[in-house]
Amino acid sequence: MVALKEKIRKARQSLSLVARLVLAAAIVTLIIWKYKALVNIDVRALIASASSVAAAIGTILGVYFVKSIVFVVPASMIYVAVGLAFPMWQALLINSAGIIIEVCVTWCLGRLLGGDNVAKILNKSKKGKKLLDIENGTKYPAFFGIRFLPLFPIDVVSLFMGTTTMKFLPYLLVSFAGIMPRVILFTILGDKIYDLIPMKYTITAALIIVVVIIAVSIVRYAIKVARGDNWEYEPIAESRRDIILDTDIGPDSDDAGALAVLLSLIKREDMAPIGVVNCTSNKNSNGVLRAILNYCGFYNVPVAQTRREGFLETSSDYARLVDEKYMSGAGGYEVENSLDFYKKALKNAQDDSVVIVTIGMLGNIAELTAEYPDLVKKKVHALIAMAGKFPEGEEFNIVQDAQAAKYVFENFPRPVICSGFEVGEKIITGFDSDENTNAGNPVYDCYLFHNTGDRKTGRVSNKSWDLTAVQFAVEGCGEFYKMSHRVKITVDENGRNTVENDRNSDRYYLKLKAKPDTVAQYLNGLLTQCKQIKTEE
Repeated sequence: MVALKEKIRKARQSLSLVARLVLAAAIVTLIIWKYKALVNIDVRALIASASSVAAAIGTILGVYFVKSIVFVVPASMIYVAVGLAFPMWQALLINSAGIIIEVCVTWCLGRLLGGDNVAKILNKSKKGKKLLDIENGTKYPAFFGIRFLPLFPIDVVSLFMGTTTMKFLPYLLVSFAGIMPRVILFTILGDKIYDLIPMKYTITAALIIVVVIIAVSIVRYAIKVARGDNWEYEPIAESRRDIILDTDIGPDSDDAGALAVLLSLIKREDMAPIGVVNCTSNKNSNGVLRAILNYCGFYNVPVAQTRREGFLETSSDYARLVDEKYMSGAGGYEVENSLDFYKKALKNAQDDSVVIVTIGMLGNIAELTAEYPDLVKKKVHALIAMAGKFPEGEEFNIVQDAQAAKYVFENFPRPVICSGFEVGEKIITGFDSDENTNAGNPVYDCYLFHNTGDRKTGRVSNKSWDLTAVQFAVEGCGEFYKMSHRVKITVDENGRNTVENDRNSDRYYLKLKAKPDTVAQYLNGLLTQCKQIKTEE
């Protein structure tokens, strides 16, 4: 099943490349075939031949649409013709509507032809990064200047911006504000301005630039497909791959929240985790994991624990309290050795069919990679890790076991995607402090026993570092996240991580795309769903 989906994914990539080539070839062919007619289009005659005012306006907007695709229709001809045919304010409104159509359609065309690939390419050079500062919102004034100056053809700029990841609304607003001054000028001055602009040379230059942009985008995309450089993570909800959660549940309560979110999401897909693994030596944590799994109806999902001794063994009071409340305490719940569990689980899995999600230290994964690298390479699709701080910094999961993290980033044979400290830091999730509503809920008790609560809101809450990792693993980027370009992740002896661009690497990190409150609202819904998915034993 997984192999079939991989073949389908590759077939879609090939079809996408063919579609881009066909689209680009069709546009260039149309421009060459109808070049003379397009550059000499008589907009005034088209307006005059219209049967009504509404038909004339529709014709004008149609010309704007054609211009947005073929690029060589002189914009000034449209502005002037509309200015001569309509009263000034009506002409300005019509031209404004046309500009909106033009910049939107060409932006969409750029997205189809280039997409995120161009942004990743530009990130690899200093000049490219400066250009992409515009799309990241740090240099909107520069983008406004490009729009304002008539030296930059409107459609060429729109096509390029469509290939970047700049948010659409800022792109549209800045474009409109920058272009309108020249539209107003042409509309008011009419024919008098024709003699001031060398249209022939401007159109020729625009055509050459457009052809080059299209050709370069498609060739680079084709190279990435051929080399397999355009790897994209396929979320579990789509791929139906199996999942293993590796956690340090105990030092913080968001591990409990992450398990609840995972179980809520995975239940939607009528699936279950292969297992949950404790990467610490705290035996109480095993009882907490079992209690949450049972509460959510996943009675048969096994729990495993590292064979390591003395590692964060007494790091959690809430784990002891929850274990005592639900599993009789004293760390009496026996579990399997983590390395044995991983070996058995992977051997029984299909090739490329397992996603491992770590929301704790990477000791178990380092051990697995060192002992069974070929097994990992064959069976694991990707490692999703709540680890690191990006683009650089220190983060708890890495600092606590820097050597393990260093080994994993240097040797894990499959792609690694990190949800860093900065992603979940501002996403606050939790529960209302209502003991009646949350009675018997071990996830709530983890939050309650670990946090003092907020007297103003009446909630027990926590930052959501781990929740983002499991949600991404199941649902992918969606509306909340986006993946970085390929990077090399380096960890020093003190656990500080840094990144550098590396097109040969298969390491990535997540960036938050949505507002933290929006993500928090969604995750809070998943937290409360956990109790609703409980089934009869």
